[in-house]
Order: sequence, then structure tokens, then C-alpha cells
Amino acid sequence: MAKTIDVADPFARKLMARYLERRVNDLEVLELALAEADFETIYLTGHNLYGSGSAYGLDEISRLGKGLERAAESGDAEKIRAQLGDLATFVRTVKIR
Repeated sequence: MAKTIDVADPFARKLMARYLERRVNDLEVLELALAEADFETIYLTGHNLYGSGSAYGLDEISRLGKGLERAAESGDAEKIRAQLGDLATFVRTVKIR
């Protein structure tokens, strides 16, 4: 189900849209890192998502970033895969208007 976030300020709307576009790139990095069992990259990317999502009003990205961070710490590939699926769904379906 797509989520729509209304942002009145055109500049802020543009920043949020660009932020989400960069998260699509993160998904590619995370998928490759998971395939290579590169838990350090997953941890660092998750940590960055955790720290940046709420700053853009996207608390779901922060929540998922924290989940990736924790799963990477324990080397839990299944939890990482689940978090990536949730992140992909959110990033690809959220609409900024």
C-alpha cells in the first residue's frame, strides 16, 4: 500500500524526493553486500539510514535502518533480507507531494 506524505514547502519536497532516490541506490548496495555476506557494509548503511531517515521526516527508514544495523551485528542474513524487502517496499511506494 502506497503511503503519501504531504510536504507544503517545495524545497523540502524536492529534498525528500532526492533523499528517496538515493535510498534506491542503497538498496542495490545492500543487496550486493548481502550476497557477499558483507555485514560491515550492511551495518554502516543501516546506521546511516537510522541516522538520516527521521531528519527527513521518514521515521520508517530510520526504523528499518536500525533493524539492518542490528541484524548485521548478529550476521542474521534472513532478518537482513526481510528488512531489505520492507525498505524496498517503502522506498518504492512512498509518494511525496
